[in-house]
Amino acid sequence: MKQVIAALREIAPVPVWLVGTNMGSVSAAGVAGRLAEGPGGPDGLVLTSSVVLVSKSIGETVKSAKLGEIRVPALIVRRKDDQCKYSSRSEATAIYKALAQANPKEILTFEGGNPPKSDACEAQAQHGYFGIEREVVDAIIEWIRSPHAG
Repeated sequence: MKQVIAALREIAPVPVWLVGTNMGSVSAAGVAGRLAEGPGGPDGLVLTSSVVLVSKSIGETVKSAKLGEIRVPALIVRRKDDQCKYSSRSEATAIYKALAQANPKEILTFEGGNPPKSDACEAQAQHGYFGIEREVVDAIIEWIRSPHAG
């Protein structure tokens, strides 16, 4: 990932942010935690609908990552009415606290949207911000571009 981030920086001189949703949050947080020491890591981290509860099929969660090592701006995005049993919205506070060195850090909570058309842990449900996708993406972009986020 360090090489991928370096290659992206060669292509465009802009900050490189890692964004992960659901199980992708595990990967994004894991990379940010492992690359926290020294140069070459990401410029920021966004975790949306993060998997936080272990099951028979899910062995690692975002809490398995080295969250306490992450020193870049971090945004946690959650949906108030997310019904996915692996992504408890109340756990966003635990993620926030575990990101002890991330600066700045914030939790954005969304509600509203369309009734679910898929399983609770899939994209066309509250877990995937169904019906408010544009609003969520715009808010993430605004936060990344804000002066406090670097």
